[in-house]
Amino acid sequence: MALNRREFTQRSAVAGLALTGAVGVLATAPEALAGDDHDGDHGQDDGPGRGPGRDRLGYGPLVADPDGLLALPEGFTYRVITRTGVTRLESGEFTPAKHDGTAAFAGPRGTTYLVNNHEIKGDRAKAEFPVPLAEGLVYDPKAAGGCTVVEVHRDGTVAEWVGIAGTSTNCAGGRTDWGTWLTCE
Repeated sequence: MALNRREFTQRSAVAGLALTGAVGVLATAPEALAGDDHDGDHGQDDGPGRGPGRDRLGYGPLVADPDGLLALPEGFTYRVITRTGVTRLESGEFTPAKHDGTAAFAGPRGTTYLVNNHEIKGDRAKAEFPVPLAEGLVYDPKAAGGCTVVEVHRDGTVAEWVGIAGTSTNCAGGRTDWGTWLTCE
């Protein structure tokens, strides 16, 4: 399954990952994704950067990740910035479960805001890591889902807080054309 740049960026951010390297073109470069066959040679390898009648673009094969989380081409790295039940929100509660749709926004003084959907369905009493209820941001206090905001600073420090709570199955949505976040099922 080929992904466009937007889908790759959104799905990468879902896991709470920060990538370094030329991420914008990583997923759109021919042969950057496993199983891509752009020149019709059905797997025949003419060597790096070459193909029948044209040059190939790409970053080479994916290198297995010893942690088993994310395979990237040689020279690329990632850093986990939030992890369910491990990292904590500014309020002290654990990062909620089931990261889903995510978008990045430019923040003040060179920071980046990542807004994360948490696709948690059902009664919050049964959820292991629900989105914490934050005063003034709760739709239904019995629902476990919602969104968190992660602020990433240039020096690598991270802060995370609740953006909306008490919703269910926050899966769809995304960044709007006017620079806001839309969350829904």
